[in-house]
Amino acid sequence: MLRRTALALVLCATSCTQAEGPSATESPPPEQQEVLGRAEQAAESLETPGEANSIRFLEQSSFGPKLARGVAPAPVGTVERVMSVGITQSLTDQFALQPATPYDGESAQDLGSQFFQRAVTGEDQLRQRVAFALSQILVVSQNGIPESTKTPYADSKVALAGYMNLLSQHAFGDFRTLLEAVTKDPAMGRYLDMANNRAFDKNGNPIDPNENYAREMLQLFTLGTDKLNNDGTPLLDASGNRQRAYSEEQVKAFAHALSGWTWNATGCPAKGAANNTPDYKNPLMPCDNNHDTSSQTLLRGVTTTAGGNSTTHLTQALNNVFNDANVPPFISKQLIQHLVTSNPTPNYVRRVANVFKNDGTGTRGNLQAVVRAILEDTEARGAQPAVALRPGYGHLRSPALFVTNVVRWLDPTLDTATKDPGLKLSNWSKSMNQWVSRPPSVFSFYPPNAPLPGADGLVGPEFAILDTATITARANFLHEFLYANTAANAGITVDYDLLPSTNPELVAYLGRYWLHGTMAPELEQKLLTSMGDSRANTLIRKKKLALYLTLLSPSFQIQR
Repeated sequence: MLRRTALALVLCATSCTQAEGPSATESPPPEQQEVLGRAEQAAESLETPGEANSIRFLEQSSFGPKLARGVAPAPVGTVERVMSVGITQSLTDQFALQPATPYDGESAQDLGSQFFQRAVTGEDQLRQRVAFALSQILVVSQNGIPESTKTPYADSKVALAGYMNLLSQHAFGDFRTLLEAVTKDPAMGRYLDMANNRAFDKNGNPIDPNENYAREMLQLFTLGTDKLNNDGTPLLDASGNRQRAYSEEQVKAFAHALSGWTWNATGCPAKGAANNTPDYKNPLMPCDNNHDTSSQTLLRGVTTTAGGNSTTHLTQALNNVFNDANVPPFISKQLIQHLVTSNPTPNYVRRVANVFKNDGTGTRGNLQAVVRAILEDTEARGAQPAVALRPGYGHLRSPALFVTNVVRWLDPTLDTATKDPGLKLSNWSKSMNQWVSRPPSVFSFYPPNAPLPGADGLVGPEFAILDTATITARANFLHEFLYANTAANAGITVDYDLLPSTNPELVAYLGRYWLHGTMAPELEQKLLTSMGDSRANTLIRKKKLALYLTLLSPSFQIQR
């Protein structure tokens, strides 16, 4: 155990700084990066991507690449399929897939288990990946939903199942529609106090409504704290200071405008009263008895209609936020961070934000167009990131993505009829501090602006949950998955005969596919030396050792 831990510390702790090219402080300015990046990637079109480019695309757009392994025609979501039809058509194919079987909050199966089974085996990979990204921006957690004796089901599980289905349904839709669905969702209603948020006390006297949802909707779901340029950089005033995206008075105004919503029921409670029986299967309903009908001043001096009801004011409030200049860069940048790289250049953010503002047909907030823009952009495409972009490029694989990428590359058989393999995958992710469906706070598992350790000016969100304990957990996951009987006992069966049998061929295979051509000569030599050790005295030991060392290396830990 100590030797595995020491190895993990050496290999993983340095992964943020081990990159080809000059140091982060020597990288060219954004304008030059854009020119160099476009020039370098121009040789490979979206219609005829090479193998390495196709693998990188699947790392960004799915829960891990897979090989067709001779199946013809190549199935959707495999490397061979992307190479055959191209990036543009692969995206079109994924957009056309409907959501898989909905999450079931009343089944015995844990939601984390359901998530990992879908992530590993599901065909609708891009929808699931985008929904997962959205779940870390528009956050709800099972931990924040208490159980009630008034419902015949497990409240937190049913609530989160419905919320996860909502994000999946709207992953490629209109952001304004998604924002309204989230605002009215009963899980969000409980988590951030939108349900039974009244503007009057039990005696009918006016009171200030709860500000939780209004505040987090502005700070985390739409605007951020600072005003932004369209490229995601802070908009500075004449003195060079950052400017607040909203004020405390505006938070209060939105709280008043969004007051009056309650659990779905046959009737509204009286003024100052509440519906005390939660309904996690239907959206919240408006109750004007508890709504403040007065006019409120929102962003940019826009006011709500005096005398308006709950529905009218909610529509006006969400329209006001949706049309704010901060929303396109704020949402676009976070989606880029989750799918492609933690530190996109301002030009990358600007190009995607422009698509958010107008998808080419005059429509604002088209998430399908935004996702396509992210994944087809020159900064995302190519066999490797452009040389000028490599310092600080990519992101540490989050625990969930680390688990699914490892498992999907090995293409195991999951026995879901008699066992629960998804639960084991979920528990491995949980051990690394990412318990899917249970983020610890409204900031999710890690904030998008968490600084990258030892790299001034760069962010590394996933590094916020990387410490000695979780580094050890990463090594333990791999050791348990590869060497123990745990995987097989959980119903996860891997056919290691699919891997090449000679040492040079296996190393070349791992470099070609798992690292898509980025294996450093030093790692290659270490693998060959380790596999040649007398203690690796069987073929299966050699294969598992090569996998273990490769998957712990910075080259795999960082998705580039």
